[in-house]
Amino acid sequence: MQRCVLCLKELLLFEGLDKEDFYSICPGAMNKAVLKGQYLFRQGEHDHAVYLIKSGKLKLIQNTEEGREIIINIIGPGDVLGETALFQEQEMTFSAVAIEDVRLCAFNRSDLEMIVQRNPEFAVKIISHLARKLNAAMQQVSEVSGASVKEKLLRLLLRLANEYGKITSDMTIIELKITQQEMGSMIGASRVKVSQVLRELKAAGILGNNGKYYMIKTDFCAKSASV
Repeated sequence: MQRCVLCLKELLLFEGLDKEDFYSICPGAMNKAVLKGQYLFRQGEHDHAVYLIKSGKLKLIQNTEEGREIIINIIGPGDVLGETALFQEQEMTFSAVAIEDVRLCAFNRSDLEMIVQRNPEFAVKIISHLARKLNAAMQQVSEVSGASVKEKLLRLLLRLANEYGKITSDMTIIELKITQQEMGSMIGASRVKVSQVLRELKAAGILGNNGKYYMIKTDFCAKSASV
């Protein structure tokens, strides 16, 4: 039980809850493991849990009516998934698949709903949290609307560097294994075009790789962040 409380306290979302609230959630909490390539849930399914990612990464994908697969986002340790289940009962609009072995804490929706009902401040925090996620999603959409493939790809690489980057003296290593096909899916471009732009960025000295991860010039990240 104590380990579950510590798990919850790692999340800013749960700051301020008293011990009674923590201990009312924990009996229904479960540790869950998803191996690389396996699905946590699939588009069209009903899922009634809220998840905290402890380690590993998941990609969130959506299949269109035309049969295309779109990568909505990639999430990792500390991220929360499934909060919208607190406010609506509907099929999942996307799938979550592990791109690394993943460990999660899963919490029962009904336990969290009970706390929301008796703790208005917690309800406001969840609403604010969801609003921030919506704004971030809208920002991602606006970033790629009307932009060239090169601009879209640079913005994607800068965002991934911000989320998963490890800064060295002159390069920021993006510690995320991602294929050209996956990058194309995230920005709405073909793998061939992504490959072409990556070559251009490498020739310009902006991008490199160390065999496993992409690297982007640290000073380029800094300049872009200040614009």
